[in-house]
Amino acid sequence: MNPSAPASQAAREACGRWFLANRSVEAAPNDPAALVGRAASFLAMDRPWEATNDLDRALRMQTRLAGADVAAAGDEATANQRRRRHDGEAARTRLLRGHAHAACLRYDRAVADFAEAEAILSRLGGSTDRSQPTPAHAQAGLGVAYCNMRDWQRCVDAGERAVRGLPLDDVARRHVARAVETARQHLSLAAGGTVGGSRRSGGSAAPPQPPPPPPR
Repeated sequence: MNPSAPASQAAREACGRWFLANRSVEAAPNDPAALVGRAASFLAMDRPWEATNDLDRALRMQTRLAGADVAAAGDEATANQRRRRHDGEAARTRLLRGHAHAACLRYDRAVADFAEAEAILSRLGGSTDRSQPTPAHAQAGLGVAYCNMRDWQRCVDAGERAVRGLPLDDVARRHVARAVETARQHLSLAAGGTVGGSRRSGGSAAPPQPPPPPPR
């Protein structure tokens, strides 16, 4: 069996998803959902720069549409319901853009998006639907981004919160747990401690890659 066959198949599938997503954007250029879908396809194709462009547009359109939708509500209860729905959409878009920024090595921008997503999701409250992102997913993104920035203490702080809030089988939990372990090793070395029972010296270990986007 050709070892490159699975990768080639995955690449073809990613291109197919992008083709369909691109048609949706061409049919409705100002539809935030279509832009987010194409951005996710760009990320799957390792094209994060294009993804950030689509997500920038999606967030602008989401803000504009949300304002009009909430203003048109007939009563306060309906307005609050619509506001919560739009806030949830904005949080998911910011989470995805945070991962896109991280893939572009723009970790400061990734941190800003993850922090905003965490604030929105915390305000909305937890969800029992595992297909929806939670504040812990944003905290996982923060932990890994801080690790890549070599901001070890902030990595540990955000990462530990994420580990406590994510299910054991969540892939984001594994990524952020590895980031926290890396950060703890560096903090221990900086304090003159040991790693693995012996003192170590030398350059920094390569930080882990950002976790994949949370389930949608």
